[in-house]
Amino acid sequence: MKIALPLALSLLLTALPAAAEQPAPPMPMGRGMMPVFADFDANGDGSITEQEYVDARNKRIAQRASEGRPMRGLAQAEEFKDVDANGDGGISREEFEAHQRRHFQNRPMPPAR
Repeated sequence: MKIALPLALSLLLTALPAAAEQPAPPMPMGRGMMPVFADFDANGDGSITEQEYVDARNKRIAQRASEGRPMRGLAQAEEFKDVDANGDGGISREEFEAHQRRHFQNRPMPPAR
């Protein structure tokens, strides 16, 4: 028992830096998941064009509507230029993930039951 605790502690401390390097998993949204970068980067070139952004967003809107879960707040949905933080005409993975974090943090929480 005296060896098990230090061993477990050392394994935990060894694993923590590796876990910190892992990208955050997609953040939950209702019954589904928030979209990930690959959902928008249709051609897989590492950058989302305005057309890819519009197409992916429209696909997501249609998919959720067909599931009986229409997206709320579409009138306030951010446009491509709002996500393209540096204005270079493409959304990088970093810009996309920063936008997703802001969106998730600013989402109103449902009332407690």
